[in-house]
Amino acid sequence: MVAVSGGADSLALLLSLAALARRSHRRYQLIVGHVNHHLRPEADREAEAVRRAAEVLGLECEVRDVHPRGAAGNLAAAARTMRYESLAGIMRSVSAGALVTAHHGTDQLETVLMALLRGAGPEGLAGLAWRSRRWGIDIIRPMLERTHAECIDLCRRCGWTWAEDPSNLDVSKRRNAIRARLLPLLLDLAPDLDRRVHRTTDLLREAAGLIEREVDRAFPDAAAGEFDRGALAAAGELIIGAGLRRAGATLGSPLDELTHEVVRPAVDAIMDTAVRRPRRFHWPGGITVVVRARVVAISRDDG
Repeated sequence: MVAVSGGADSLALLLSLAALARRSHRRYQLIVGHVNHHLRPEADREAEAVRRAAEVLGLECEVRDVHPRGAAGNLAAAARTMRYESLAGIMRSVSAGALVTAHHGTDQLETVLMALLRGAGPEGLAGLAWRSRRWGIDIIRPMLERTHAECIDLCRRCGWTWAEDPSNLDVSKRRNAIRARLLPLLLDLAPDLDRRVHRTTDLLREAAGLIEREVDRAFPDAAAGEFDRGALAAAGELIIGAGLRRAGATLGSPLDELTHEVVRPAVDAIMDTAVRRPRRFHWPGGITVVVRARVVAISRDDG
């Protein structure tokens, strides 16, 4: 199933996959999936445009309606969750094997810059994966070495019009500010950076995988609650930090709040083996980490 919003990126993906499906000796069936969030006056018109695009290509189109406005928490996050849950529901109803999305190299570059600004580690800096599994579905991103400019060019050459989301112009949002102000400067210095950034993110993802395997050895049970301090100290600072973040998240601490500034003091305390007295650290979500002489304990304060 192809996720199509009606923008230039997803329409370029749809055009490409439709052409490949007709040429390939291993033919596959495409289904178009669109989610109408009802967040803008143009939403119904854009949903209908996606239906027409699918009809032109002779493809089935499934549209679902969601209403994230008024949902608790961040609106964009709520809309994203509702979108993917709806797409997953469509996939189950039609027995689709995977969801293909139009994330491209320009998106990847923006994602890496966002991660860099928040001080992320290798996993965050690895950005978007070519293939991942979330919401119970396989997600494939085949355009990570293509660019937004190429998507626009393909739509223009095929004579297709696309929708523009006016909220993308709101530079009070960090990603939009990066897109409007920082990306033009970077692409002026390195014109193919958004086409080539996947080479770096692929290496970082491999490095993140190596770290995860070491964390599995040092923290075989993230929810165990107690860990041998000497064994952790021998594993090293990088592994301790990643393992503590995993253990904290397992107990309910928001992962995006377990920043370097939050986790690092506990890591330093574990490595400072000359100090034997207990030291206590309080983390977001009511999580407490206690570094004792021989044991590191992490627990949730439900009181």
